[in-house]
Amino acid sequence: MNIFRLPAYFMKKTFPVIFVLISLSIVGILFIQITWLQGLFLLQKNQLSEKINQTGLAVVSDIGKKMNSGLSFRLPKRGRLSLENDYHLHKFEETNIADMYDFKEISTKIKTALEKFDIGDINYEFAIADKKSLIELRSKNFDDTFSEDLNSLQVRIPVMPQDIMDPVGPFESLIIVIPNAKLYLLHSLQWIILGAILFILVVLAAFFITIRSLLNQRKVNEIKNDFINNMTHELKTPLATISLAVDALKTNKVQSDPTSVAYFSNIIKEENIRMNKHVETILETGQFEKKDVELNMQAVNVHDLIQAVVDSFKLQLEAKPSSINLHLDAKSPIINADEEHLLHVISNLMDNAIKYSKDTIDILVSTANINNKLLISIEDNGIGMSSDTSKHIFEKFYRAHSGNIHNVKGFGLGMSYVKWIVDLHKGQIRVQSELDHGTTIEITLPTT
Repeated sequence: MNIFRLPAYFMKKTFPVIFVLISLSIVGILFIQITWLQGLFLLQKNQLSEKINQTGLAVVSDIGKKMNSGLSFRLPKRGRLSLENDYHLHKFEETNIADMYDFKEISTKIKTALEKFDIGDINYEFAIADKKSLIELRSKNFDDTFSEDLNSLQVRIPVMPQDIMDPVGPFESLIIVIPNAKLYLLHSLQWIILGAILFILVVLAAFFITIRSLLNQRKVNEIKNDFINNMTHELKTPLATISLAVDALKTNKVQSDPTSVAYFSNIIKEENIRMNKHVETILETGQFEKKDVELNMQAVNVHDLIQAVVDSFKLQLEAKPSSINLHLDAKSPIINADEEHLLHVISNLMDNAIKYSKDTIDILVSTANINNKLLISIEDNGIGMSSDTSKHIFEKFYRAHSGNIHNVKGFGLGMSYVKWIVDLHKGQIRVQSELDHGTTIEITLPTT
């Protein structure tokens, strides 16, 4: 197994295990958090119920002080005393709570008791039921809230006169209802719930970042392996050529022929230049990784640069049927730029247009002035790219799959270099491409 493939191999094997372990940890944390919140909610509900119960006991205790267990004379609620012919009273009944207190007095007592237990802000409804459980005094919305058993919290406490000797009913009772008790509890726990939710979101974010980092690491490993393989191939080829040329120069036949010596010497020089270019490409990558390159800004005629690049590819274009059309229509082709770097940018784009061409090379290079900016467009009829590939071509070491084209070489650094230089010039770059229908790359650079 290739030693450069080992990290990717182990990453491929361990990633599912790491994913499962982290997922189980997240599920466990979520389960604990939800269980804890449910337990806390139940505890708060029990505490609230106890406070409401204590409130009711305090109120009925206060009411019971004024009640007595004996019979007493009570005027009928019609407001008059009805007498028979024998002058006996029409009714002798026990005094009930509704006769002694009105709605406001009962409400004040409940409110005072609630404040004593630190829940004075809670909404409540109440009623007084007689010994037959018939409502004789109620708050305004009591009937609506009393029927909401699921959402409300209710307590019912008998009111026993203070002087009673035998606590055997039936007695009148006080009913206190807390409507929307769940909503009140959730509101009282809002900061705890928000904190728990925030903690869960942080854990999920950490999970997402971890998984994304692992995926990116796996991708980086793959890209690194491809880069090492490409670099090895790119350097191995000229070294092999140089070795053969050196061996040829050692032969007596070549040494006796000055033309052959010059030929093989020229091969060595060209292959040496080729290797130097590869090394410079890698060094440039390190430079724009550090962001420490200073541009040598000067007035540059873009049309002259384009013409120079096209001329440099003439020999390469002779290998296939080819045509390069120049529509240099910009009225102001001179911009302030680094001539050397801008030359490399145009050269890289032209090289890609040729490398990824079909059997016939057809390239259109055009320029135009748009809103104080210079537009440079390079359009080819090559194999094109998918939308997914277009999103990644500016990533360092990324190389588009070239289908059945096996002679496409490189380190995957060209387009990342192009993007870096365009950004340094405060310009913009845009890619339009369709698989099997060619690619158009547009660069916009400021003219002022």
